[in-house]
Amino acid sequence: MIDLISEDQRLLRELEGLLGVVEPGSEALPTVLVALRDALRAERTAAYGVDAGADRYHTTFVHGVGFPEPPPVLAELFDASLPPAGSGFGYFDPARPPPAQRNQPMRFSALGLTETLRALPLAGNGTLWERLGLSEAEWERARTQLAVHAMGLYQRLGLEHMAQLRVLVCEGETLLGWVGAFRPEPFTEREQQMLQMLTPAIQRRMAMDRRLREAGLLGSALGAALEVLGRPAWVVTFSGRVMHTNKAGRTRLDQDVQGLTAQVRDCIRSPPGTGPLFSSGPLRTAGLPDHYLVLDPGPPAIEPSAKLPVLAQRWGLTAREAQVLEHVVQGETNKAIALHLGCAERTVEVHVTHLLNKAQVESRSALISRFFQS
Repeated sequence: MIDLISEDQRLLRELEGLLGVVEPGSEALPTVLVALRDALRAERTAAYGVDAGADRYHTTFVHGVGFPEPPPVLAELFDASLPPAGSGFGYFDPARPPPAQRNQPMRFSALGLTETLRALPLAGNGTLWERLGLSEAEWERARTQLAVHAMGLYQRLGLEHMAQLRVLVCEGETLLGWVGAFRPEPFTEREQQMLQMLTPAIQRRMAMDRRLREAGLLGSALGAALEVLGRPAWVVTFSGRVMHTNKAGRTRLDQDVQGLTAQVRDCIRSPPGTGPLFSSGPLRTAGLPDHYLVLDPGPPAIEPSAKLPVLAQRWGLTAREAQVLEHVVQGETNKAIALHLGCAERTVEVHVTHLLNKAQVESRSALISRFFQS
């Protein structure tokens, strides 16, 4: 390890500061990549995330500095170059980054198309595949994958004759993102060490950005779940501030904001069943104050037994299917239903499949929702 000069240390402090000061929810990486290019004396810098879909890998984000293409085109080009899910991407698998490569910056020589790929690395003694413990056959497959899935992209981006310095930023076994730099001349130990010292700050930022993206997805899922309820519903704070609602809940709010807010506050602060609204009790999440799910149960619901004959005729159910439906809408599992009816659990599964088809729904929860809304 070399001692960084005071100028390098100053650049590191600036980069760490950039990663920390950009507000949550904003993309910090584009700004950081500009400073990183200067600090590493690179021609281009890039960062991307990779995730596995049903049949292929796809990008979750792509940022680049110094490329002739704008970021949207860069993202489109990169996404199109990714291989099928389950295969290694070049010499690492995004789904399972090799332990020896996690959070460890590595230097690579130019990938010249006319050159053999056996001399890819310039890091440490020996070749990369020796240091990672890959067999000759495994290394051959990795080189083939790199040639097939990456070289076309490298050509289009003008990177095939550039050296590379990159790090797989990971949280445990999970790849948060690939961060790297490119230039015609080989990178030195000095730049490798700078990236190594910066990696913990990049990891913290990428982990936070990932959680914010997941929180946005969970918010969408919560909104969809509230709509399925088919009645006014709100997720609120203890003070009664509404954080999420569905369409029916929004309509109620628009009609009487003050009156409804007072009812919600009374609901979450009073014993259950003492008011017109129903509360689930506190929803606890680490680092956040308690929230509450509040429902308007509306008028007394019709008993399932009163609905069964009508829906059984409408959906063309057999007598046995109607029996299974009665237990399904009460929230019972297939195993419990099998015990009630004295049949095999597999038989109940078949009946439930028939119920979904006849009710023209795709899930058990949608079947229950349609039953009570019909």
